Amino acid sequence: MASKWSSDKLTHTPVLLKETIDYLNIKRDGVYLDGTVGLGGHAAAILSLLSENGALVGLDLDEEALTRCKESIGAASNCHLISGTFSEIPTILDTLKLSQIDGLLLDLGLSSLQLDTPERGFSYRFDGPLHMGFSMTSSITANEIINTWPEYDLRILIKKYGEDPMAVSVAKAIVKQRSKSDINTTTELRKVISTIVPPRYLNKSLSRIFQALRISVNSELEALAEVLKNFINYLKPGGRMVTISYHSLEDRIVKQAFREHARNCICPPKLPICQCNQKASLQILTPHPIIPSEEEINANSRSRSAKLRAVERI
Repeated sequence: MASKWSSDKLTHTPVLLKETIDYLNIKRDGVYLDGTVGLGGHAAAILSLLSENGALVGLDLDEEALTRCKESIGAASNCHLISGTFSEIPTILDTLKLSQIDGLLLDLGLSSLQLDTPERGFSYRFDGPLHMGFSMTSSITANEIINTWPEYDLRILIKKYGEDPMAVSVAKAIVKQRSKSDINTTTELRKVISTIVPPRYLNKSLSRIFQALRISVNSELEALAEVLKNFINYLKPGGRMVTISYHSLEDRIVKQAFREHARNCICPPKLPICQCNQKASLQILTPHPIIPSEEEINANSRSRSAKLRAVERI
């Protein structure tokens, strides 16, 4: 069931595609929501399994990705592609007059389109402006963070969202450089970081720091936490949610949220009698995360860090 979508020189291969479809357990007349539709790799596979009575809703903040996705799969009458983020799911479902859905997918990774377009500023491998917003009209950019945030805030950002051990030194180097001239491009930022981080650790450190900036610009973890608080309200009984995360911060949030919803009691262990009266609302389908096979990693190296988790509403 592999699928590949191409546009110009950019190609996107959906990660863990077969596993995603298997865990969503697609019903032909079901309603499915892809909260990070991107170029439509997963969405196309879901849509191909639906009848005319079924429906696919795809959301994305990336205007260019959404345009390309519409060119690929948007012609189907039961496909609704909408500019928005998964934190807006209640409003979007209400607009479409949908009360609940049969499945929800969140693939939290960057698309090849985003990574391989220098003008987006997501990758340290290309020279481009320090933007990093999923939407090109984002209210804040990485440039603003790098050039205006106090050193202490930069240090906390890099440590919290990048988990980089050299956060203190990197923040200090950024502030020192910008006192001479603004840091406006990915190459300029890479150069500053390379003066602090030893060559053998440089790529890993760059990945962490760019990740931290991207998470902050797009409020990624806040949006994820919000949808995980409320997603049960959108799912029909027997409905499923699948997430694919790519770093420990995301995976930790997903794992903890799923566990909380799957517990019958959340009272402190010291209480002899349950007082919360909570009943489990989820069944965890993946006690351990599903990871890509060696074959998939060899075919698509960007899938290497992916972890899939799935739950079913009771």
